[in-house]
Amino acid sequence: MAIQLQQALEVGKYLVTQRLLGRKRFPLVLMLEPLFRCNLACPGCGKIQHPTNVLKQHLTPEQCFAAAEECGAPIVSIPGGEPLLHPQIAEIVQGLVERKKFIYLCTNGVALNSLGLEYLGGCCLTPEVAQTSRNQKKPPKNTGDTTLGSVG
Repeated sequence: MAIQLQQALEVGKYLVTQRLLGRKRFPLVLMLEPLFRCNLACPGCGKIQHPTNVLKQHLTPEQCFAAAEECGAPIVSIPGGEPLLHPQIAEIVQGLVERKKFIYLCTNGVALNSLGLEYLGGCCLTPEVAQTSRNQKKPPKNTGDTTLGSVG
């Protein structure tokens, strides 16, 4: 997957700055997992096997922003579970974009159409829609999570 020129330039500037500051090791990508919940039950995935009280927990937008600021990486990857099930995902993404972070939103895509996310396609957001394995004999089971309405 090709990256946009703006991202290449900003990340290049970040790398050069870190080297000029004499840093040998520094973060490049923050893997921010705001929740564990998912709307699929893929074979071999342990995310949805957490206890119910853990699956109901999620980070607040403020916690996500604090993690991004503390890390300092120019790129934030948001996997899950399924990040689109987070009740404040639009606010989180918008806040990270306002902080000049490049966002990779890793989703299974089931809930994309039900959100009406205007920011998909902005210069700082790249949605990554995961596909199920071609080796699977049948698609993963939809868990029926209706947080976003009907996602089946």
